Amino acid sequence: MITAILIDDEANALDVLEWQLKNYCPRVEIVGKCSNAADGIALIKARQPQLLFLDIEMPVQNGFNLLEAFEEPSFDIIFTTAYNQYAIKAFKFSAFDYLLKPIDADDLKTAVERYAQKKGGSVKDQLKVLSAQLQHKQLNRIALPSSDGLMMVGPGQIVRCESESNYTKVYLTDKQKIVVAKTLKELEDILVSFQFYRVHHSHLVNLTHVERYVRADGGYVLMSDGTHITIARNRKAGFMEQFSKI
Repeated sequence: MITAILIDDEANALDVLEWQLKNYCPRVEIVGKCSNAADGIALIKARQPQLLFLDIEMPVQNGFNLLEAFEEPSFDIIFTTAYNQYAIKAFKFSAFDYLLKPIDADDLKTAVERYAQKKGGSVKDQLKVLSAQLQHKQLNRIALPSSDGLMMVGPGQIVRCESESNYTKVYLTDKQKIVVAKTLKELEDILVSFQFYRVHHSHLVNLTHVERYVRADGGYVLMSDGTHITIARNRKAGFMEQFSKI
């Protein structure tokens, strides 16, 4: 079982989330719930949950204020939020999971399953990244969750990404290869605004690292790391449109 605490200042939101977890996520055992940060801090210390479902916008003290009370959080966090699209991208960059209100049952099940499969990653490091992004509006580094923690890289350091089932191999300019605990689709959602394009169902490339487009053999790109990557027929027009703007 996964022990969890729910914190939200909206009573209805708490009740709905509790009902959804009980009906759709039976492996989650709710060991407490409350409606404000002060009670949440005390409840977390008393019950020591594995997972925290945390609202961000709350009166007096918000969700981030609550987290500041824990120097080295021993729990993982799934934020529940009505934040705008910019902030959502910040959550993705910092490797935190989140649920947009009103919470969809399928999204909830996916988030819990992702937590159950989670490996490594420092909550403290993730919070530092998220805080910096939200305060300074600088999405200039990405948190790549691997088996032994988080690695921070700039989008420009990534040459290409290759799908490997529920993981992704990320190839960097310094020749490093990182196996990341995110799907290629998740990385695509994060990187698409940084001149990345998915040329194939298994390949996402940084267009600034494409050295040549070759029409032969159905069409492929030559990357700055020397690899040749085939462009899928149904993605060729989109690639040419984006590549021509670089």
